[in-house]
Amino acid sequence: MIILLILMLGPIGCQQVQKPELKGEGPLAVVVPRGTAVPEYHAPLERWRTLHREVLNRGDFTQKECVLCHNPKTGCNQCHIYIGAKEISIPEAFLYWPELKKEKG
Repeated sequence: MIILLILMLGPIGCQQVQKPELKGEGPLAVVVPRGTAVPEYHAPLERWRTLHREVLNRGDFTQKECVLCHNPKTGCNQCHIYIGAKEISIPEAFLYWPELKKEKG
């Protein structure tokens, strides 16, 4: 009886979370403003996704430079939250992304 109950309730308690995707749907969708050109150094995008941390560690870019083009809330942190990485928190980001100032208080 208990096993039957567990088998019936199991699927209810387990929901699959959609991974963050560019042009995806749901709460973890990665949003890039329409008309944003992809810089040459980001191509191919899949390779960039896996190497961006290495590029930051080498000092080629800083997180402050990243927020010039990337909104941490709708871009970087969608993936960081999904994989459990530290969220990007740049105090000056609201200068480039005014909607972040509303959240800041």
